Amino acid sequence: MNLPPRCQQGADFIYNYPETGRPLRALTGMARAAGIDREEFMPVSRTRYTAGPLAHRAIRFVATALLLLALQPVQAAGPIDARLAGDLVEHHAPEVAVSGNVIVGVMAASASRALAQDLLAIRAPDSGSTTICLKVTSRDGTYTSRNEYSSDSAPAVLRLPYRSRLEEVLEQYTGKPGHIAITASRGNCVQSAPADYYLPSVVDAKTGELDSAPLSIFINGFDATDVYYRIAGANEISDCHYIEEGRHTAYNFSCEIAEVPGGTSLPLTVEIMREVYGRELEPLTIRILATR
Repeated sequence: MNLPPRCQQGADFIYNYPETGRPLRALTGMARAAGIDREEFMPVSRTRYTAGPLAHRAIRFVATALLLLALQPVQAAGPIDARLAGDLVEHHAPEVAVSGNVIVGVMAASASRALAQDLLAIRAPDSGSTTICLKVTSRDGTYTSRNEYSSDSAPAVLRLPYRSRLEEVLEQYTGKPGHIAITASRGNCVQSAPADYYLPSVVDAKTGELDSAPLSIFINGFDATDVYYRIAGANEISDCHYIEEGRHTAYNFSCEIAEVPGGTSLPLTVEIMREVYGRELEPLTIRILATR
């Protein structure tokens, strides 16, 4: 039978341990603690140590235990839960006014379904304590939430518990791609226009692996007729798409980044450019702190 190397070593130790060898101080100490006479456990001659019957049995027992331990599957570490500050705050108001920031969503494209499954997570590359402001906004603006989370476990994959009391309302949006936007910015929720964002994604509760879906940035263009984006270090400027379908009060442009450069824990800088019939508006620059 072919065994993994560490298992084979354990098997060799069980069946091939020599009759004579170096003193096993640990086993001798165990024998003394159990009240077993040293000479009975490991008789000693003037020229060499000779393992006695009890020593052989002890060696086989310890080695067998090590072999069984080596055969156990290694369990992957799951995500760590961040702490929600108080109760989850969310609102549903059928009539809303046009307001808010230009950047409404920075997320993995599949992150919306994580809300309903309570599997929303980010990778926090910061060291030490971390504060996250999580905002969720439906495209029509009727559902909104804003909550702060914290953790002292960074760097790590942090799950952001989201147990909605408006599940039926939320499911109307999470079941339709592009109908809900999520941001997880660094720092508290007091800041009006954050520049540093984490990337909300679906997390595997057992392995802690984040989903590798494309990246979506949702933009409130206000009066803009065209919106573009450019990734730092690249010369190419890409179009963001105007959302024509249905009501789009909270955001009306979608920027889809199919392939995230590197897909690493290094920050990704994205420049957002807007125009009104050819007239350029002031560009915005955001940093995504970790893309996977």
